[in-house]
Amino acid sequence: MKKKTVLALAAAAFIGGCGKEFPETPWSAAELELRQAVENQTDYDSRLELARLYFMHNRIDEADALLRELIKEDPEDMTAKAWFAANECKIAGRTGPWLLGLEKLYLVWDCLKDLDEAVKKAPDDFTVLLVQMNTDAEVDMYGSMQRALDIRARLEKQIEAKPDAYPPSARSAFFETAAHIETLRKNPKAAADYWQRIIALNADPDGVERAKREIAALAQAPQNP
Repeated sequence: MKKKTVLALAAAAFIGGCGKEFPETPWSAAELELRQAVENQTDYDSRLELARLYFMHNRIDEADALLRELIKEDPEDMTAKAWFAANECKIAGRTGPWLLGLEKLYLVWDCLKDLDEAVKKAPDDFTVLLVQMNTDAEVDMYGSMQRALDIRARLEKQIEAKPDAYPPSARSAFFETAAHIETLRKNPKAAADYWQRIIALNADPDGVERAKREIAALAQAPQNP
């Protein structure tokens, strides 16, 4: 299907709609400590870590400014490119329905395309794959949800085959992303199963507490028919 045809078919999802809000999310003590450690640093890795923190907490404009600098400094760093593309998808999400929503559609198309390009250049980069999984599922356009599910299935198979090849923090991050996908799909039982795996893994206190909160919230969520 040609790009223009796909855009036309998807336009109904945005026409008359409003931009999505991205309020800043709460920071844990550990995250605040990390932010304090990196926010006044000028080296590349510290700025990338700060950009990631800004992205995770919906400080979208600050993340955008940092990530634009970073991808200019190192165009071959696919981790920075993936975070940049994911952040651009958030920017697209908050865009109002100008020009009958067509501007938003093109912005979404472009950010997903940039993210896919990052994965193609770094197909085995765990972080890049997780960023694509989460963003594709959240956007859920142009077949992106199915792509997120395909990546999840591939990574889960790899983790189950060789769990020791992935540190606990990486496995916890994967389970959290997988849980988020199932929540978006309105499958609270499947989401809760992934959160339970985070608790069992016990990789970090923040992740465990977050898992417990999410399980409690999911208990009240409607099941997917």
